Amino acid sequence: MEKKRIVVKIGSSSLTELNGKLSISKLREHVQAVARLKEQGHEVVLISSGAVAAGFKSIGYATRPDKVVDKQSAAAVGQGLLLQAYADECKTHDIVAAQLLLTKDLYKNANATISNLLERDVLPIINENDSVAMKELTFGDNDMLSALVSTLIDADFLMILTDINGIYQDNPMKNPDAEKYTFLTEIHQEMEDAATAEGASGVGTGGMKSKVEAAKKAVDAGIQVFIGSGEGREKLVDISEGKGDGTYIGSLVEPKVLVTS
Repeated sequence: MEKKRIVVKIGSSSLTELNGKLSISKLREHVQAVARLKEQGHEVVLISSGAVAAGFKSIGYATRPDKVVDKQSAAAVGQGLLLQAYADECKTHDIVAAQLLLTKDLYKNANATISNLLERDVLPIINENDSVAMKELTFGDNDMLSALVSTLIDADFLMILTDINGIYQDNPMKNPDAEKYTFLTEIHQEMEDAATAEGASGVGTGGMKSKVEAAKKAVDAGIQVFIGSGEGREKLVDISEGKGDGTYIGSLVEPKVLVTS
């Protein structure tokens, strides 16, 4: 099997319970799936949201806060808790985890560090530094950050996990007859225009619009992209082999099993 450099982006909706709190069971499953990719010899970089979800309960909020300053305070507490949760789970697979907190102005300086960590078989876990960001969620719930990091490190594949299993011609939450795109060679302008900022869970902030925009940036740089969902420890391996439940964009991997909605 050809070794690939793979960026996996996990959004808030794929890491949290219905009440917005961090789900350790979901995090554990993601780490298991990453471990399976690494067992196959792939280099993996993880872009993970979840700092706000990990921290808001600890500082007295009953539910996920809405105000920017409250989110930043929750993220300041949650960043350490989130990394600790990842580190604990990674340790069960003999994986060393390293945290990188980036801002829009500083992400370009991270290439050497990320490359060095990958050479040492460490799992870089990257998040936007929400606690000090001047604008709320500058990268669109880390979607654009995942595309920027993918281009920065010359990744082969960007996998964006979310709570909707791919890109649809219309909002599937409102139109049950909406048709899903299983494979696309590129992102068209009308597709960008049709995408909305709504997510299924209400927890994530990027919605499908930011994912489509991120996918376009990555595909334009020659990177294969997958947007969709999955379950179990084999989900990322399945995605890498063209068997994921979602939309493939680009030309490196075509779906082997067309999973319909």
